[in-house]
Amino acid sequence: SEKGLAGLWDGFIPWGIVQAIGKGGVFGLAHAVAKSYTTPLINDGKLPAAVGLTLAGGIAGMFQGYVLSPTLLLKTRVMTNAVFRERMSLYKTTMESFKIGFKVVGNEGVATLMKGSNIFALKRFFDWSTRYFFSDMFEGIMLSSGAMLEGGVLSPAGKIVASLLGGTASTIVTLPLDVIVAKSQDAKKAGVKVSPWKTFIKDYDEGGLKGLYDANMSGFEARLLHVCFSTVVMKTGTGILYDKMYGVESPLPVPESAQASE
Repeated sequence: SEKGLAGLWDGFIPWGIVQAIGKGGVFGLAHAVAKSYTTPLINDGKLPAAVGLTLAGGIAGMFQGYVLSPTLLLKTRVMTNAVFRERMSLYKTTMESFKIGFKVVGNEGVATLMKGSNIFALKRFFDWSTRYFFSDMFEGIMLSSGAMLEGGVLSPAGKIVASLLGGTASTIVTLPLDVIVAKSQDAKKAGVKVSPWKTFIKDYDEGGLKGLYDANMSGFEARLLHVCFSTVVMKTGTGILYDKMYGVESPLPVPESAQASE
């Protein structure tokens, strides 16, 4: 309300841009490598397709978490720094973002860039494994019910709906981890080791169950939009784009729930 819509971009340059450029590529590369190991197991019947696809998504998410953790920390430090509540031009906020990045490394050492990385990587594992799991589950339900089918298979619109539902379920399950990561990388916690368990206990002691719920489900609406969009793009959108570019379906294993309904 103080800085208008422009305030939403505080800290995006440069750390957000670096994160945005690398995010999809890092996940896509790790996902392709993970699938190269899980797909043969699926084809040999040693691993259920749903488990293999979910595991590949989770592994890719965990790898993405470790790679992107430094930029996430810098972006969080910027967004939670009081100086960015002042009115500044885009150029000034960009310069201040650079200064904070160098200051973090100079005062706390390079290793601090990985602060909270284990939590973040674990969160990304659960983020993407649950997104794939719930999306595949909803695709199976829609196939079984005969909803939004084209030629006996789920239509592109149906896949998008399944991804949106999967993203919603994933948000509900994983939001507390997202909040813990943000708290551990907050500018106010610079140089302080943050324990996830102690954070939960502190929230409970201060506000009981309601306080614990409010603290760990804050930002639900924004997170829901982000997760649903990401799930649609990475889970469904890439397959649709592959089809458009090459005129064939992308070679992905089909979960048993989908096979049973065909």
